[in-house]
Formats: sequence, C-alpha cells, structure tokens
Amino acid sequence: MKPGNDRQARLLGLIFICWFCSAGAEDVRFSRGLLFEISWEAVAPCYLFGTIHSEDPRVLALPPEVQLAFDQADVFAMEAIPDAEAIIHSMITMVYTDGRTLEGVIGPGLYGQALEALSDLDLPEAAVKDFKPWAVVTLLSVPRAVTGDFLDMQLYKAADAGGKTVIGLESIEEQLAVFDGLDESDQIALLRETLEARDILPQFFERLLTLYVERDLAGLLHLSDEYLRGGNPQLAERFKEAALDVRNVRMARRMAPYLRTGGCFIAVGALHLPGTGGVLERLHGNGFHVRAVY
Repeated sequence: MKPGNDRQARLLGLIFICWFCSAGAEDVRFSRGLLFEISWEAVAPCYLFGTIHSEDPRVLALPPEVQLAFDQADVFAMEAIPDAEAIIHSMITMVYTDGRTLEGVIGPGLYGQALEALSDLDLPEAAVKDFKPWAVVTLLSVPRAVTGDFLDMQLYKAADAGGKTVIGLESIEEQLAVFDGLDESDQIALLRETLEARDILPQFFERLLTLYVERDLAGLLHLSDEYLRGGNPQLAERFKEAALDVRNVRMARRMAPYLRTGGCFIAVGALHLPGTGGVLERLHGNGFHVRAVY
C-alpha cells in the first residue's frame, strides 16, 4: 500500500475500534462467541457479529455461519459508515487548526519520541507536526496496515456491493468525540503511556488476535483490563467510560428498532459485546432473546 493510502487507512481505522477499552474482568453471561442470533417475537431473527479492526487472514476468512447470516440479511448496520465524508472529517478533526502544533503542546522531549515512533510507520514530521496528541495515540495503537482491507471495511464493501441497506449506529462526530473530547492533559498522558508501551504492543496484538479467533470474549475483557492496569487507573476509567460504556448504551438503543423489524446483520467491535454493561447484556435486559451461533 502506498504511504498516503496507508495513512488514510490508519486514520479511519482507529475510529471504529478502541483496542484498549475494558468492560471489567468480572464473570460475564456471554463469555464466548462472535456471532449471536437476536430474536424478537415473531419477526425474522437478526445477527450481531463482533469484529476486530484487523486485516489478518485468520480474521478476514469469515466462518460459514457468519457468511450465511450476512448473505441473508437485507440490512447491514455497523458502528459508523466509513465513506469519503467520514475520512475527510476525521482527518480534519485530528489536526490543530488554531495555529498550535504538536510540539508546542507536548514539549520537545515527548515530541521527539513521538516522531521516532511515527517514523517507523513511514510518517515524516511534515505529515504529523499539526496532529493532536490523541491522533498520534491512535496511529501507534494498531498493527501496521499492509492492505488496508480490514474486517469492518470488508463487510462494508460487501454490503454496499450487494445492494444492502447500510446503516451507521453512530455518527463520525460521536466517534471522534471519544478522543477529541478528552482533556488535553489526558491526551498527553495517553500518548506518554502509549510510547512507553511500544515494545509490548506486538505481543499484545498477537494475544488479542488469538483470543478473538478463539471467540473468547471473557479472555478479551481480561486482556484489555490487564493492559489498562499498567497505566493511570483514573485515566483508564475515564477513557473506558467514553470509549465503551457510553457507546454501548447508545448502540444498543439505536440497533433495537432494526432488531424488532428483523432480517438485519449488525457488526460492532467485539469488546462492545460482553460484560454487565455490554451490548448483549443490554439487549437481553430489554427483552430480546440472545443466542450464540458461532
């Protein structure tokens, strides 16, 4: 992939999944599975699929159960629609437009560390000097893209090509607010923690992928909780609330009308599914029948 396309894929991709959100490591009702049948009275069932922002072949090869549920659906819903408008808006939001610069905000020492880390992604100083701290965090917090054909993007393209009605459960503004709404001090603290964790991130990504492929939702919660415990607990809690808790409530509420109509396929990040505040538990509490299919 060319550097420019690779940059766009990274900018867009981090908006659709928060790798390090934790719903808590408590025992969970829905501890295993990636595809769940959601039923409501006599209408056709819908399916809720947990995704991960990855282009790993183990992830992109959809199991037959998932492929069948996707093919049969007339409506496809995802966290946010990754169209050109979303890409442009995200790129604008990630940079300062008031004359400030990244170095001026975070200081020369941390700026030098950030430049070194970003250079490993083939991102020169000219491309990142106006980025906000949270934007640098997102760029450094996912594995390096090769093709840019991530799972969520693959599903979106297939739904669009197949003539399905495509629905976004959130607006791009709502998703960006998870990061852009953080206090500047919190953004800088997250950047510092991310840079300090660079050496362990590859191992973390591999463990994350392994648990995902094994459909171990409880394991994903424990792993994300383990990662967050290594940083500032107050900051971790604030980020978790914005990135996971608030969004779980919003997405569960907005997908409910489609679930009551039936015949839909919904894809959201797998970490949004389990836990006492997760989407599955919220749907179950609202009278939907939830059954693991795969």
